[in-house]
Amino acid sequence: MPPAEDRAERAERILDAAAELLLRAGYRRTTIEDVAERAGVGKGTVYLHWKNREELFLSVLLRESVRALEDLVAAIAVDPLAVRLSRLTELQYANVLSRPLLRAGYADDAETLGKLLPKLHGKLDPRHGEAFAEYLELLAANDLLRTDRPVRELVVAFQAVLHGFLGRTPPPEPALIADTVAHAFEPLAVSTRQLRAVAPRALALFTEAVALDRKQLERAY
Repeated sequence: MPPAEDRAERAERILDAAAELLLRAGYRRTTIEDVAERAGVGKGTVYLHWKNREELFLSVLLRESVRALEDLVAAIAVDPLAVRLSRLTELQYANVLSRPLLRAGYADDAETLGKLLPKLHGKLDPRHGEAFAEYLELLAANDLLRTDRPVRELVVAFQAVLHGFLGRTPPPEPALIADTVAHAFEPLAVSTRQLRAVAPRALALFTEAVALDRKQLERAY
């Protein structure tokens, strides 16, 4: 058996090939043979990492999700004010738009993702969603989120807004979703001091979510 590092590098190369082919030809028209040839490995080598074609392509999408969340964590680490919901949404929205496979998941693009769509969410650690709800709870507790409705309802409403924007063709500009979220979910005045105060905890929440999803991805290798 190859060293763990070599195995991980090979898995990444296979995922790179699978992502390229998935975007170019779609799930239905891409075979394990296609991926193996593009990655420069044998078909059997692909099966050393993933038990079937579906698991391979779900790992491709999971990796995209992990990378997007890693980018968000990096942005918050550089700028604590990015924890403001409207700003964070703008960053994540632009991030998703820059990742065609991730956007396909939000836009319910069955042509690209085929039957992977209903199974994608199940690949994420259940605590992934809980991290976002905890983040909203944190904002609400510090007067950075409207408090006239329960957070669980705001999660549903927020997801509807995000999916609605990402499902449009062409997608609206990031500034528009930031403005929409600010008016729909935030109080009239947002305190910079409070944003800086909650930033460390928000950063920790999303960092923990990255670690969970990264572990889930590495288990799939």
